[in-house]
Amino acid sequence: MVFKKISDQAQEKAAGVTSAAQEKIDVVIDEFNKMLPFAEQLGLRVASFDIEAGLLPQIKTSLIGSIDEIKNETVERLIKENESNKLLIAVLKAVLFAKSIHQRLEGVYISVLKDLVIDIKLGIPPSISCRFQ
Repeated sequence: MVFKKISDQAQEKAAGVTSAAQEKIDVVIDEFNKMLPFAEQLGLRVASFDIEAGLLPQIKTSLIGSIDEIKNETVERLIKENESNKLLIAVLKAVLFAKSIHQRLEGVYISVLKDLVIDIKLGIPPSISCRFQ
């Protein structure tokens, strides 16, 4: 009897968490959809898109493009013009940071890696990482 009550309470809490997580995911997906045209302006394209279902659902996606084609001026302009899109701003700042690191490492082994891959996790919390290939 006590176990059943605890189990029921746990299920109620999980349903509440799932509902809240779904609302947050919906907001992030909307931001992601708004971000894609701007990513395209930088020469980035979607390379992968994965969905993880669970108590806290996640969407993982990767954007890829030539690091040499991404112009800092364009990125900075997009940041100024889209201050309200938090996901876009986070991705653009990650792009600028990755590009500056890549330029500083020019002449070292990393310079042969010309594609920038941006891995985005749309979940709670969201995360962005960059890598070169």
